[in-house]
Amino acid sequence: MAVAGTRARRITLRRIAPYVAAAAVGGCAVWLGIASGWLPRHATTATRLPDPVTTPSDRYAWTDLPAPAFPIPPYACYLKDVTIVLDPGHGGRAARPNWKRGPTGLREAVVNLRVAQFLREFLTAARANVVLTRATDMYLDPEDSVDLKKRAALANRVRADLFLSIHHNAAQTPPANYTALFYHKSPDHSPASLCAARHLLTGLNDALRLETHLECALLSDGLLQPDRGFAVLREARVPAVLSEASFHSNPAEERRLRERAYNRREAYGLFLGLARWAQAGLPRVRLVQPADAHPRVGEPTLILLDDGLSKRGGWAEEIVKIVADSLVVKLDGRRVPYDVDLMRGQLQVTLPNAAATKPGRLYVDFENIFGQHVLHPWLELNPSR
Repeated sequence: MAVAGTRARRITLRRIAPYVAAAAVGGCAVWLGIASGWLPRHATTATRLPDPVTTPSDRYAWTDLPAPAFPIPPYACYLKDVTIVLDPGHGGRAARPNWKRGPTGLREAVVNLRVAQFLREFLTAARANVVLTRATDMYLDPEDSVDLKKRAALANRVRADLFLSIHHNAAQTPPANYTALFYHKSPDHSPASLCAARHLLTGLNDALRLETHLECALLSDGLLQPDRGFAVLREARVPAVLSEASFHSNPAEERRLRERAYNRREAYGLFLGLARWAQAGLPRVRLVQPADAHPRVGEPTLILLDDGLSKRGGWAEEIVKIVADSLVVKLDGRRVPYDVDLMRGQLQVTLPNAAATKPGRLYVDFENIFGQHVLHPWLELNPSR
């Protein structure tokens, strides 16, 4: 019986020996990979991670991306019913050699579309109204200038609360890699666009963890196109910004941009920026008298001011949330007198008699307590018949 038992153990050891050896080799390979930097440190067990309570901040690398996780935050609820047009830049021009491509041929248009599709997924989950200017690798028109106009025209047609054109940058110097958000013309052209751009920039900075950051990453499109700026921003009649999240001309960044998880990470950064933008309130104005927008001599013009916050109710809902000194009221570019009741959110404008005889544009803008500006400050006035 003892001989038989010994023989059985020998047979069992011969059977499992290859597996034991393989496990030992595999373990050594993992250890060597981590020690040499081939494998990321987060592949080790939790006991090998730095103690988050006692580890100094300089022991962490800013560029180490956290584990991918993309939850919908509770404050994203304020995106409900907000209309956002996403414009995946370029598209449909794959036949052009070396056009908008990275060092190994990754097409910017493809990355732009992936990010937009992931962003649409997040926004839809938050019950926003989302429109894409293109849903496939296509252009809206064979002529570039017409293509760009059609993208902005779509945003104008649906009266979007924001038009976001999604791009990735390129430079002659391969190391270049940073985030930039572009607005049209000057800071005064569309203050509401700047509000969105600030939040989007913060979201991208948090998500992508790029090493290089501009001294000022909110840029006028006039820096690159001094005469007219970017067509998609120039043609927009709604708040509009253009994001250049990173550089596909950077070899390391191009490798990251090939990964769908990294594309989704970028989309999540944009989404968090938009959620924070909506949480800060989206001010609006509405002409209530005359209801037909036909001003008449001697009749008051009454406008409701919605700060984007007070209608939510809750604690301190009765507190004024409009910065009084920020109010700007203009008719065809010239300031006009007004009376305002901030508690009731009403503004009454005294229009000159000429306003009842010719069409005009009334501009009403203000800041809420988060610094957010009116999304659609222009009110069209038509003379009464």
